[in-house]
Amino acid sequence: MGKMVAAGLDAWLREGGLVVTASERAARALLAAYHRARCSEGLTAWPAPAIQPWSEFVRDAWQQRLSDDRVILNSAQEESLWAGIIGAHAPGANLLEGPRHRTARLAMEAHGLLCAYAPEFLQLRMRAGWQQDAEAFSSWLAAFDEACGNANVISPSRLALELIPQLESAQSESGHASRPPLLLVGFDRIQPTQRRVFETWGEWREATPTDLVGAPGPASGTRDGAPPRTAFYAAADAQSELAACAIWCSRHLAANSHARILVVSHDAASRRGEMERAFLRHLGADSLFEFTLGVPIDQVPLAHSAHLLLRWLTGPLAEHEVDGLFASGYAANPQESSALQCAMRTLRRRNREQPDWPLESFIAQSQSVKFDSASLAAPWFVRITKAQQRVRDFSRQPHSPLECAEFAAQLLESIGWPAARMLSSGEFQAARRFQQALETAGSLGFDGRRISWQDFLSSLARLLDEILFAPQSHDAPIQIVGPAESAGLSADAIWFLGVDENAWPATASTHSLLPLQIQRQHAMPHATPQLDWDLARVITTRLLASAPEVRFSFARHLEDAESRPSRLIPGPPQPLPADLTPAQAPDPVTVDFDDASQIPFPPGKVEGGAAVLTFQSQCPFKAFAAVRLGAQAWEPAQPSLTPAQRGKLLHAVMHAIWAGPPDGLRNLHDLENLSDRRTFIAGHVRRAFQREFRTHLRARMSPAYIDLEEQRLVRLIGDWLDYESTRAAFEVLKTEDQRAVHLAGLTFDLRLDRIDRLNDDTLLVIDYKTGDVKPNSWDLPRPDDVQLPLYAGFALDRETEPLGGLTFAKLRPGKICFAGRIGKAQATLLPALTTQSTLVRDPFQAEMLISWRNLIAKLARDFLGGRAEVDPRDYPKTCERCGLQNLCRIHENPPELELGENGMDSELAEAADE
Repeated sequence: MGKMVAAGLDAWLREGGLVVTASERAARALLAAYHRARCSEGLTAWPAPAIQPWSEFVRDAWQQRLSDDRVILNSAQEESLWAGIIGAHAPGANLLEGPRHRTARLAMEAHGLLCAYAPEFLQLRMRAGWQQDAEAFSSWLAAFDEACGNANVISPSRLALELIPQLESAQSESGHASRPPLLLVGFDRIQPTQRRVFETWGEWREATPTDLVGAPGPASGTRDGAPPRTAFYAAADAQSELAACAIWCSRHLAANSHARILVVSHDAASRRGEMERAFLRHLGADSLFEFTLGVPIDQVPLAHSAHLLLRWLTGPLAEHEVDGLFASGYAANPQESSALQCAMRTLRRRNREQPDWPLESFIAQSQSVKFDSASLAAPWFVRITKAQQRVRDFSRQPHSPLECAEFAAQLLESIGWPAARMLSSGEFQAARRFQQALETAGSLGFDGRRISWQDFLSSLARLLDEILFAPQSHDAPIQIVGPAESAGLSADAIWFLGVDENAWPATASTHSLLPLQIQRQHAMPHATPQLDWDLARVITTRLLASAPEVRFSFARHLEDAESRPSRLIPGPPQPLPADLTPAQAPDPVTVDFDDASQIPFPPGKVEGGAAVLTFQSQCPFKAFAAVRLGAQAWEPAQPSLTPAQRGKLLHAVMHAIWAGPPDGLRNLHDLENLSDRRTFIAGHVRRAFQREFRTHLRARMSPAYIDLEEQRLVRLIGDWLDYESTRAAFEVLKTEDQRAVHLAGLTFDLRLDRIDRLNDDTLLVIDYKTGDVKPNSWDLPRPDDVQLPLYAGFALDRETEPLGGLTFAKLRPGKICFAGRIGKAQATLLPALTTQSTLVRDPFQAEMLISWRNLIAKLARDFLGGRAEVDPRDYPKTCERCGLQNLCRIHENPPELELGENGMDSELAEAADE
């Protein structure tokens, strides 16, 4: 990790010694430091240094000294072998693939622990007294040994055990002279089997801090002979702790651009996104830091797109997966990707969204609708259809996993994955890693098995979740690692995050497949709390000796709970210094500037009806984006009817019921004289479902579900008609009444759900709602909804159609009621109302209509004039339900919450008062 390889380590390698590291990460770091040292000497070529991780060292030594032809299993092969044994021995374990393989991984871990700590229990007679889960594992282990013998294979965990007698035999014959001395780097804990290998090998020793940091000094191992500068900080929360670390790293690099910094975090994998954002905010470039821990290859977009394509050839994909596949740009060339995304938008606009998309259904639906650049998508449809047919032909008989892997690669190439364009270095590495995952899946045929194509895809999916991918290191100055991964690394400065008593020392449960007394007797990991404490103390001491400056920190509050500092860190924690405390509000990413320009909307018809003016009132930018830019937030498809679809069915039934003779009702008298109200409603509901239920909806919903929806709507409307039967005399004049409104040069096409004539000859405008709506959404000075005020103020003729009120008809199970403003609610609507009812206490008044008209006219003029600033009515509530935050980016520069007493700007207030 340091700038140059330490002198002690360099001398060891030059003298013919071998360096063995505890992990591949430590080996890569030492190799990089060695190569930097040679470059600094002006060399252009040099022999590769003898640096190997433990796994590679044992494998090479075993292969050199044993001449048998056994094959060393890879991790996937060994897991597959264990899974087959468990499926054959454990009752019910073969029913589900996931639990079987999870148990197989546990068995692999237990086998590895026995090989490393207690190899005597590999003998069956030593496990005679094991009981319960351990007894089951013992029988699996016996079957595993037999299977390995029959297949002529060996587990990597056994290599060290077989190597030891070979080394002992060679030692008795010729001694240790032919073996290079070993220098061990990064071994926080040497396992008993490892120690036996090293002792039988010959000369060996563990690296000291001086070997790694390269300067003479006391046992503390600092470069300048002085004890390391340490500090222990207590942050208010995890966010401020992370920000302080990023600021500290930034200042180190500003003072010395060649500095090497190590950031240690025990939960770096789970907090990766949060850490990336914090370091980007304070460092400004992702080239300055990198994570040593990888992510599952299936989380990498390029590899994930390949997996989705293979899955789609045999089964449906979820709607969001199809969106992600097309948006990734890897499933097709750029022109085809744009066309396929356009097809998805068109299907949504025509209400043909589906929770799951079979490939045949998507192709058929896309070809049945006309969308822009449809011709560009045609070649992709041809390629993917041919690939699907090839899969059907291939799937007719089982194949070896290797044949399946080769076929999968051919399929992806025939479809055009990855898209025909230059790949970046990271994309190229991801593609190569995915190909390696395919090869690993193909290696599962080591035992001669033949599997179905679907089983191969299941194996591939499991491997893609297990195989980690990390782009090739770009030798960033800041390395973010876990405590164990930091072994063997040195730096100019180290910051250890999250050092609270619950996280450090790290704890875990004992292994469930091994007897507890054996785990404790042989000091296996996590067998006792003392073992966890001792390991954490070793790591802490190592970190203190790995850099001249070390910082520890923890957050006092985590997830609404108070935490305490770890007792492993000496000294009490101190508050974060002021210069490491981040500002209360982050600097805005967007830049504020005054833009007085406005682009007027051309006069004429405007799509969207009353929603246009509602958006203008909620936030002028929302109206601009939704109407003029055509932006909208897509609601995910649901396996059931959506609220919008349920609302459309309700409107259709209510329209038919109040349509008048011969099949409908017209007034209260008709309702009261209805002989069989339920049968009457059921007939209208059934006919509405037949008319409104689209074919593609019926195809993906079961008849039983549709029948339940019909019954639900019958009950709901029955409750509503029972409620309406208590009204004062009324007559329904219009339902679904289409009217055009001309306002400030704009034309709005409106549709009024229903207009009633009350007993005083005034009109009541009714709007059906199945959601939770309230009439205070019309309140001035800035309404949250102007639909009904627009209907009442501009869609009615004030001379011939006098207004008596406007109201929501709330049809919600258990909440059937009118909610609105009625002039004389007790006399004209519901005689049973009490004086405490909001309909009575807040009556409709003519002054309301005048104020609404003035405000709505002002909103129309603002929209027409091009007023489109980001000005939410009620931040952040208005923004939370907007769905267009990515377009306006308001969260990057939130508005100042300094409004007047009425919560709106003065211009709108004046319009409301006119």
